[in-house]
Amino acid sequence: MAKSKPAAPATETTLVPTPQRALLGLINFCAGAAIMIIEITANRLLAPYFGNSIYTWTALIGVVLIALSVGSVLGGHLADKTTRPDLLGWLLAGAAASTFIIPPIGFLLGPAMSNGGLIAGPIFISLFMFTIPGILLGAVSPASIRFYAQASGEGHVGAAAGIIGMLGSLGSFIGTFLCGFVLLSLFGVKAIFIGSGITLALLALLAFWMAGRLRQNLPKHAAATAVTLTLCLFASEKADAAVIHQQESFYHRIRVKEEPMNGRPARALYLDSTLEGGIYTQHPGLPLNYQNYWRLVQLNSDLKVQRALFIGAGAFGMPAEVSQISPETHADVAEIDPAVVEVGRQYFNLNNFPRVHAHATDGRRFLQTTPHSYDLIFGDAYNGIRHIPAHLVTREFFQDAQKRLTADGVFMMNLISAAEGPKAELLTDILATVRSVFPHVEVFQTGGPLTQAQNLILVASNKDWKPWVENTIHVPGSIESRFLNQRLRPHQLPANGRALTDDFNPIDAIIARQLLR
Repeated sequence: MAKSKPAAPATETTLVPTPQRALLGLINFCAGAAIMIIEITANRLLAPYFGNSIYTWTALIGVVLIALSVGSVLGGHLADKTTRPDLLGWLLAGAAASTFIIPPIGFLLGPAMSNGGLIAGPIFISLFMFTIPGILLGAVSPASIRFYAQASGEGHVGAAAGIIGMLGSLGSFIGTFLCGFVLLSLFGVKAIFIGSGITLALLALLAFWMAGRLRQNLPKHAAATAVTLTLCLFASEKADAAVIHQQESFYHRIRVKEEPMNGRPARALYLDSTLEGGIYTQHPGLPLNYQNYWRLVQLNSDLKVQRALFIGAGAFGMPAEVSQISPETHADVAEIDPAVVEVGRQYFNLNNFPRVHAHATDGRRFLQTTPHSYDLIFGDAYNGIRHIPAHLVTREFFQDAQKRLTADGVFMMNLISAAEGPKAELLTDILATVRSVFPHVEVFQTGGPLTQAQNLILVASNKDWKPWVENTIHVPGSIESRFLNQRLRPHQLPANGRALTDDFNPIDAIIARQLLR
């Protein structure tokens, strides 16, 4: 009679009951949400120092992804060393403490690193702020898979990985929508980090309880949480006495400052790190010189501006001046940030100009949906340090603008670029793009050497402007004469540019190269 094989020796495991498996799923769901909330909010913390550009996002996302990758390896390695969910508690406790100290690190290092460059600055400050919480949160999922699988035996690791991965991804989805659509509109950046840290600290307590070690680990966890939370609560940016209003919107950190401009009392609007406009508080005129160039339309005696459109509001200086000089003109302003419109009403006298109508919408979308035609369209939308939104510099965008012009109408654009030399790459490609749509394009400088970046004003039209810029004589010293003296002749303009399209548009790389040169 054949002898039966001896049973394999039992291995010592700690099985996780079904209720605790549900709690493991909850922990991973919340950890996934916390990762995305921290990442999205982090951009709002960095934007005041580095601008809200694709390079800030790229540096931030890249650092977080590397940290999560390292965390995955660490979590799997540590899970092989222990069978108690106690490990999860310490991972979450560390993530909570490191989340609390993100704002203090940002307030301390942000101003110092803001001069570190458009690329290097965001990368290094992201490494300081997000490496540790990213690694610890990245370790939660692989550690949880091991503990979750113990409830059903080693043969069900695949199912455990699928469930834990699904819950973590679902949590990231919910966290993304929650942060983008709700939290950033209701709370400040520091408050969101505090809320995320408290959530992670509570999850750590839950994991300690699951491991049966809540009493033993509570004192250390509570002490670390108390210290780091206190640091966060009392951390703040250096106060600026000139700031009379500050708020966070969906798009920007908005600041209004009372500060001299050109030696005159003025009120300035800052979006993140960039001065976007201003008004004199005791004198007429516009503080930013390039904004006076909307009056180039006055060179054309055949053009009567009945309706104007400004894409990008700034401090509403140009549309307000149009309304002052030409009270019968209807001026529309397409400004994507509703908070900027409200700030314009409260601090920049927008309500004093009833024929200036602000629309809280994207400029290109407005062009595509408005039923009106315009005698003047002025593009002046920026989002960060010299960063023009990519969809507002393509051939398709300029075609949309051309369709909304009257027969004599002109499209004008403020472009920050050099006109000659290696820093003129931006002008070269945008000029080629505009010329692919409009038959007649003029360029005016606003001051300074042509090899240095400055505000350049592009004037594009369907009709030839040479009668107004070459064949007309103006009184010396008049504003028209000054404008014409700043006109760049055809031989001064760069050639052989690439037309930018919705499909091919390296505008961010071009701007970055200009800033690095």
